[in-house]
Formats: sequence, C-alpha cells, structure tokens
Amino acid sequence: MTYGRIWPAHPKPLPDELLSSWIVRVAQANGIKLQTLCWMLFGNERSPWNRDIDRSAPPWLLQALSKHTGTNYWDIFHTTLATYRTRLYSRRQSSGQLRWILPVNNYGMRHTGFGQQFCPECLATDVIPYFRKQWRVALFTYCPHHQVQLWNACPACGVPIMHYRGDFGRELKDARPMYVCHACRFDFREAEEREVLFPSEEVHNLFDAMLLSLEKATDQAGLFDLGFFAVLHQLCLMVEARPNHGKLQHFVAAQLGLPVLPIPIKRLTVEQHSQTERHQVLLCGLWLIGNLAPRLQDAWLSKTVRYNLMLKDFEDAPEWYRLLVRPFSNWRT
Repeated sequence: MTYGRIWPAHPKPLPDELLSSWIVRVAQANGIKLQTLCWMLFGNERSPWNRDIDRSAPPWLLQALSKHTGTNYWDIFHTTLATYRTRLYSRRQSSGQLRWILPVNNYGMRHTGFGQQFCPECLATDVIPYFRKQWRVALFTYCPHHQVQLWNACPACGVPIMHYRGDFGRELKDARPMYVCHACRFDFREAEEREVLFPSEEVHNLFDAMLLSLEKATDQAGLFDLGFFAVLHQLCLMVEARPNHGKLQHFVAAQLGLPVLPIPIKRLTVEQHSQTERHQVLLCGLWLIGNLAPRLQDAWLSKTVRYNLMLKDFEDAPEWYRLLVRPFSNWRT
C-alpha cells in the first residue's frame, strides 16, 4: 500500500487529536498493523515509537504521513504538542522537562512515566474514541466538560497508558482498540468517574476558564497568555520549594482549608508530581494568581516566602511580574 501516493483509507485528524492517536487510526482504517505500517514507511532504522512523537515529531514522519494521507503538512503538525509553543512555553527543546508538558519517559517502545491521561466520559461519548493533546498537559488534572478527574494509568492494572500498543505482539484480528488497556484488556470507557474537588468557587471558575482557553487556538479572553502560565508555573514551584521548607504551602493551604503535602525528598517540577499532588499544587497557585499582589504581599509579610524565591531561576519572567514583586526586595518596608 505504500507504493501509491495516497493510501486507500486516509481519515483526517479529529479536533485536538494527538499525533500518536491519529496514526493508530490511520493504520486501523487501512487494515494493517501499526508496526508493519511504520516498517514499510521508515524501515527498522527509524521507528517513530522509540521517542515521544507527540512532543518531538521529526519532519520526515510528518512529511510521509502528509504524502500518503493527503493531509496538509501543517494540519498534521498541529496534532503535536509543539503547537503549545508561545502559549505554555517560549521555545522548543528536544530533551529535558518542557514546561507544562507531562513526560512519558520513553524506554524503547514503552512508557515508564504516567504522562498520558484520559477522561473516561470523553472516550465513552466519542463516536470514534481518540486521545486528545490536552491530556498531555499538566494543567489538565480533570476534564472541564465532564468535571471528573482524569486517569493517568490503567484503573485495573496500574500500567501507564500506551494507546499505540494495541496490536504489538498480536495478530491484527486480536488487536485491542485504543480505549482498551494493552496489558489487561480493561475498557477505559468504563473507568470510575472520580469527583474533582475545589476549595472555593473562585478557584473552580478560574481553573475551568483556564482549561477551556487552551482548547482554542488563541487566548480569546486575553488573560491566559504566555506570561500568565509562566507566572503560574513559578508560583507552583514556590509553593513547595525545598529551600523554603514548605512555608508558603502551609500559608496557602490554611487559607483554602487544604491538607499540607509532604515536601518531596528530591526537587520535582510540577509536571513530575502525581496527579493528586499536581492538582493541589495548581489549586494553591491559582488561588495566589487570582489576586496576586495582595495575596503575595500577605505571604511575604507573614514571612512564608522571600523575595529571592519569587524570581529564582525565572529567566523569562514577564515585566509586569517583576514590577509587582520588586517592592518585596526591601525587607525593611
């Protein structure tokens, strides 16, 4: 089938669909195993599955898919996480932690990290179940449409979600669909709908608005721009900073009536936390940024955060944030 220019079946990407999800659907539509399709296209030397193709898809992969599906190259490019550049992070990087993008930690053709999430209600109501880009973003701890927590592991056996492994090591007739665990056959659409909790309506409304803004190509509200997400990320790091001994977290948790998370033994980024911990850290960060100047001042006056922590390793801090925290540099005031 690779000898012709356009394959017999060439479904187009669905709204917000991940590249890896779309490739699986293309292979299934053409009645061919995913590994066979990739081997015919790229040979054994260039397997796309030993890397995080949703984060760093090589041009040769996108070009080949464009050629054989008749899909515009840039439409395929927009199925990758690179489209969050200038929204969530300022520049692309091939390795290391990318701000707000959950790591899947590739090991060969497997994931050892829990960076792929899913909403059981979305999969259950899809006419064609598929995996979204937003489910790889650390800000999404729950589905803003169904108001249920996302899952980042199989609810039955606990393995990381690897929706592309449905036909690995199996005959095509025995292949498992993307919404079924490749390891234990659990149907993700039947996962428990877990309630998501918020300490106040203010934080809940801001959380919803932020997540819904990321579903649009541009920030229509004009609030959730690159600077907002950069500052929110810094606040989340401050909340549990080891050098600060968790003082800021204790301060914010007391305001919101939240339990205090233990300080991790080693420094973790927001993206490396468990989903439960990440949700609480985001609640703290969103409460602070919801009325940043007076709340940060109260925390500073109560000696739960120092000025040097506000700008620590924050090279791309927006100017409005630098001006806001500048008065806190003088401890005598």
